[in-house]
Amino acid sequence: MNQMHNIPENIDKLKEQFKKEPSVEKMIQIVAAYHEQGLTERGIGFAEAVLLQVDDAKTSLLQMAMVMEIVGRNDDALKYLDKVLAISPADSQALHAKGMILVLNGSLTEAVSIYDKLRKDNPLDLEAIAGMLLCLFGEGHLSEALALYQESTGMLPKTPQQWHPKGMIDGIVAEYFESNVSGDHGTAPQKVKESFKRMENIIANFGTEVRMFYTMGEISGREAYKKVLEKHKHKK
Repeated sequence: MNQMHNIPENIDKLKEQFKKEPSVEKMIQIVAAYHEQGLTERGIGFAEAVLLQVDDAKTSLLQMAMVMEIVGRNDDALKYLDKVLAISPADSQALHAKGMILVLNGSLTEAVSIYDKLRKDNPLDLEAIAGMLLCLFGEGHLSEALALYQESTGMLPKTPQQWHPKGMIDGIVAEYFESNVSGDHGTAPQKVKESFKRMENIIANFGTEVRMFYTMGEISGREAYKKVLEKHKHKK
């Protein structure tokens, strides 16, 4: 059987798994599988059919925003997020999602206003700090970015999941210095290296789950910084 015939079969298997144990994660996997095979509209249609059964409008809108982001339709994702924020202006999940899409779209000024709001509501919000770092580095505000990073080094997550944005922060900062080796940064690179070493020693005292979330976050942070840098180059 050739690959083209295997594609629907693989998606059918995912859908069978979804029927047995429905979850957002499985729905997203199916959408992504359709998208990878050039069947994006079918994937979106599947998600829409699933989410019609969700009673809570805000939850349904948030998940549709996630679907649109997965298939690269960020403008549509923003429309869904704005609908969520019309219902609940302080919804942190929607604000975080909107902020990151704006960052990756190059709309840094608008993203900064969102992260300012999130950090005002919760100064220990590591996800908001990661987003703000992308904005500050993207706009060339190095001293402000490093000051914010130093502030974040004393904030330790309380759950394994919170180690993801912690790793993202470190990934952003590491990628910045690795991408700007020729710049005159004074003692900052050495201080950052020492901070990374301390973090490695701290993580060594936790289990594999914490390390997994931290590592995934670090990779995400590096990739996000690269996208911001690329967007900035195209704007010049």
